[in-house]
Amino acid sequence: MNRLLVLAPLAALTFAACGSVGDSAPPPGTSPTRPPATTGSAVGEGWIGGEPDWSAAERAGGGDHDAVLGDATGERSSSAGAAVPMAAATTAAAAAAPSADDGPVAGSALRAGSVDDNADFTGYLDYLARYRSLGLPSRPFDPAGRIVVSVTGADGLPAMGVPVTVTAPDAAVVTLRTSVDGRAIFLPATYGDVQSRYHVAVTGDAAEADATPGTDVGLSLTTNGGAAVGVPVDVLFLLDVTGSMGDEIDQLKATIADVAIQLAELPERPDIRFGMTLFRDEGDAFVTSTFDFTGDVATFEAALADVVADGGGDTPEAVDEAFAAALDRPHWRDPATAAQLVFLVGDAAPHVERDVQQAYPDSIHAAQARGVTVHVVAASATDDAAEHAFRAIAEGTGGRFVFLAYGAGGAALGEHTDIAATDYEELSLDDLVVRLVSEALDTLTGTVTPTPSTTSTVVAPTNPPGQ
Repeated sequence: MNRLLVLAPLAALTFAACGSVGDSAPPPGTSPTRPPATTGSAVGEGWIGGEPDWSAAERAGGGDHDAVLGDATGERSSSAGAAVPMAAATTAAAAAAPSADDGPVAGSALRAGSVDDNADFTGYLDYLARYRSLGLPSRPFDPAGRIVVSVTGADGLPAMGVPVTVTAPDAAVVTLRTSVDGRAIFLPATYGDVQSRYHVAVTGDAAEADATPGTDVGLSLTTNGGAAVGVPVDVLFLLDVTGSMGDEIDQLKATIADVAIQLAELPERPDIRFGMTLFRDEGDAFVTSTFDFTGDVATFEAALADVVADGGGDTPEAVDEAFAAALDRPHWRDPATAAQLVFLVGDAAPHVERDVQQAYPDSIHAAQARGVTVHVVAASATDDAAEHAFRAIAEGTGGRFVFLAYGAGGAALGEHTDIAATDYEELSLDDLVVRLVSEALDTLTGTVTPTPSTTSTVVAPTNPPGQ
């Protein structure tokens, strides 16, 4: 398999707390009704629906902060873990003795590998076939017949946020938008019976072509693509903040300021805004809660510093509800002019047995329709069901599936994963967000970024040829 490795700053993935009021996504196809923000100076900034009300019990360690994956029943064990200020948490944990099997040790660098299932799509289909043979639960998602439409401008640069209409011989199917790299991913089997031929056309331009399932199509516009210096970039962190995520969140939350500085120093000088959607599960203090986008790093960092990992108790979490909320609740900028990136960080699968307004395959469609790329970071207790859902979300939106590594404890992958030790190297995760954002902007603007330091070097794929 053509596995791709990255290293980058997931540190910025540091996350803010959840709300007791919480937010919820509207039904698919409707526009959300957003209440006024409660904090922040700009319209839309702050907690949507009210700032989270962290209980005294949570702050005193009433949740399962140090929960680890339990037995085969899927239940998690828990123990008390107190929330402390960022600097104190990092310093105190750094002095603790490491445990190879219990996740990362605070103060040490998280490490990760990553795969791009769109780069080895045949291998990904083989993985899905093996997963289905296990009889494990999942929501319907069939990427067979995938068509990748790449749109470039007359200058050869990617055309971001361009509407691409897909029609079958007898009817229109869907209108997609190209993402930051100029690609739109169409998964025909997820819209019903696969047709023998489709027609793809850029709205408002003469660029059009016929496409057959399983092919890639290139369209060239009559206008230029790319983006100028100062391109708007919206980065949304979609975070599982149940108890088992406490260690990862503590490690990630201290670096958002450094990440913001690195992003600001990129050659593209992007206009970055950060936001976050947090989730737990039904029966917890909240299901989802969203902090709207802000360009004020200090404001975001302050909200993020209050995060407490609590709740959960069984393996599945509200991934469906959270993905829908992340797309619908925040005030995203115009996809025609702004790059849109989501970093989903979690360790548990969605409740596939639960009837929800918008299941994650529908949210994949929603992300494709507005050009959102989702990079998924799998943590600690990730199992087969979680890996399956996470990789579907990343593949369907053109993102990477990133998995944390825990030394002797292994990587955050399912028991039946097809990702072997030869498919990745363990890399520092400190630069994850910066690296992925930088790569996207380099492609969009045609910029050649100077060689980064050794702590943010992109490592070539290690898989054997033909794998």
